[in-house]
Amino acid sequence: MKLTFLFSIFFLVTACQNPAGNPELASQPYPMNMHVAQSVPIQVIRNGEHIKIVNSTADDYPTPTLWVNQRFSGQLPSLLAGDTMRINLWSLRDSFGERFNAGGIWRTDEPTPLIIAELQNPESAQLVGLIVVDQKD
Repeated sequence: MKLTFLFSIFFLVTACQNPAGNPELASQPYPMNMHVAQSVPIQVIRNGEHIKIVNSTADDYPTPTLWVNQRFSGQLPSLLAGDTMRINLWSLRDSFGERFNAGGIWRTDEPTPLIIAELQNPESAQLVGLIVVDQKD
């Protein structure tokens, strides 16, 4: 009986922990000196653990880096004019290798809100602000 109780406590403590970051998967730190206040008409719509990016512009963005909340980033395939793409928020990492907490059915803590999203052009390194559409649950 004691062994079962101890095993249950150990399982609960370890199963509910957020895994530590993986330095091998860490991204670059956020380029604060490249931040701009303007945005372009590209919408970011959150749907649970995923976001949909809708490029309403006539501009192509070849292999941009997506920045979320000025902390988490991920390399995207080319975002062409008029394209829509779906991204899993769990694929985004910060400079310590920690993942974006996108939530989900088995998560015990609240998902991280999506506040700000930006694209970084690999050629100019300039950031472009995106329009985050508020999604209330």
